Amino acid sequence: MPLRWVMLIVLFLVRLAMGYQFQSVASVSSHLVNELGFSYAQVGTLIGFFVLPGIVISIPSGVLTRAVSDKTLLMFGALTMVVGALVMGIGAGTSELYVGRLITGIGGTIFNVILTKMVTDWFDGKEIVTGLAVMLTAWPIGIALGLLTQGFIADTYGWPWAMHATGGLALVAFLLTATLYRNPPRATLAANQPLQFSVPRRQLVHISVVGLGWALFNVSLIIVVSFGPDVLIEHGYEAGAARATISLATWSMLISIPFAGRLMEVFGWITLSTVASLTVAAGVMAALSQGLAPEMLSVAFGLIFGIPAGALMALTSQALSPDNRGPGLGIFYTWYFVGMTIGPAFAGRMRDLSGAAAPLIAGAVMLIAVVMCVGALRALQRIWPIEGVPKRDVVSG
Repeated sequence: MPLRWVMLIVLFLVRLAMGYQFQSVASVSSHLVNELGFSYAQVGTLIGFFVLPGIVISIPSGVLTRAVSDKTLLMFGALTMVVGALVMGIGAGTSELYVGRLITGIGGTIFNVILTKMVTDWFDGKEIVTGLAVMLTAWPIGIALGLLTQGFIADTYGWPWAMHATGGLALVAFLLTATLYRNPPRATLAANQPLQFSVPRRQLVHISVVGLGWALFNVSLIIVVSFGPDVLIEHGYEAGAARATISLATWSMLISIPFAGRLMEVFGWITLSTVASLTVAAGVMAALSQGLAPEMLSVAFGLIFGIPAGALMALTSQALSPDNRGPGLGIFYTWYFVGMTIGPAFAGRMRDLSGAAAPLIAGAVMLIAVVMCVGALRALQRIWPIEGVPKRDVVSG
């Protein structure tokens, strides 16, 4: 097996820890509400605290790759996640949970930025689409593992042990990186290069539209996995069965994310496929909010929702010229982190005010908004094109 695939397996396993840790608050939300007096709005805010640091440190994390090796940065991120989990697990009050969640979020931000760069470095000029798609699937697998195990741990041993479990997996990620990861043969530190963060106005607008769409797309998924079990519990499911049923959505995405992107590249009609799958996913999400056929709809949602993931990420290359890709992607991830910070808190507030179905209905509306973002980008490409970026066919994508 070529070494790049071995490294991809290592990085895939490392990224599992991030998804697993992110899911922990949602998995123990009932314990936080019943034992610590949290409101669901507070639960949503705590969920969002994982991505809050990314608003500030996503660009600096990328800049650090000019002076520090990717391996060292990834190990530091893993250790930060371990420390944050310990703070959350041993803390007895609300403040410790918020502080610990912020610390884990610093590690998660580093993971997001550095892992993407590491996979790109290994697969640049080779099977880069496949490599990045495989890496993306580690996130939903980590979330699904959290749905399946963290609630059980919390019910059996207490919610702090669910937090400690996330720290244990982060420690495994640290050890895997330290012992197994190797840098690509041509990897070098990009020292002494000028740091430029200015982006031309047209590209700023284009990448902001793409970033907003990507943020809403991801928030809708987090709403499903975080608040979907509440809907099923209201319809008579046991808590464990509800979490397991909703986890079917994330498991189904493991099929659609890597394969749908490849099929769309082969057969074309990328824009049409993206718009159609987002629209159908919104309808499935609205139906799921009413507790209709949960098992079937959870699987259907995951299969359909995963179809446009690769195409939406690929829009970044259409919104930026190559010389502005670095700072432009920093703007892109800033939109993502802002959305992922505000979105869960908004969904939790909707849960408090309007009941269990409200967050999922809001998520369905967000998916329609993603369709509008795709349409807005295509319109911008026609009326306000970016010099140096090849024009794409609006239909085939």
